[in-house]
Formats: sequence, structure tokens, C-alpha cells
Amino acid sequence: MSETTHHRPRVELPVLCKWLRCKSAFGAVEDDTGWREGTSSTEAYWCLATMEPFGPDDDHAHATVCRDGRRCYRP
Repeated sequence: MSETTHHRPRVELPVLCKWLRCKSAFGAVEDDTGWREGTSSTEAYWCLATMEPFGPDDDHAHATVCRDGRRCYRP
């Protein structure tokens, strides 16, 4: 009997701001990347710099926008 190994293609994850947080980020397993991609419709994000759901620039905190190019972004 041959052993079949299923490999998911490696997805290049975005580099998010170091201040962005969400509940799923804590204890996430390696394959659970939805929070980093911003694809979850129920995830709640917040910024550690403001401790609010928006960043220092008053724009909302979310994985789709807390990336390089944003004024308050920190790698």
C-alpha cells in the first residue's frame, strides 16, 4: 500500500504591522493563516498602539490594510 502525502501549496503571507492583533493570532496553528490574509468574516482586529479597532491614523485595523504603505505601519 502506497502512502499518499497531501501538500498544500505554500502561500506567501503578507507582512502585517507588528501592532495588529486578533484573537485567532494567539495559538494559531501553522495552517491557520486566514487571520493573516484577512479572509475571515467574523474576526475582530485591534491595534496595540491605540488598543482600539482603528490605528493611530484613525483608519480601521484589519489584515487587509495594516500593511506596508500605511502611514502608521511598523514592520
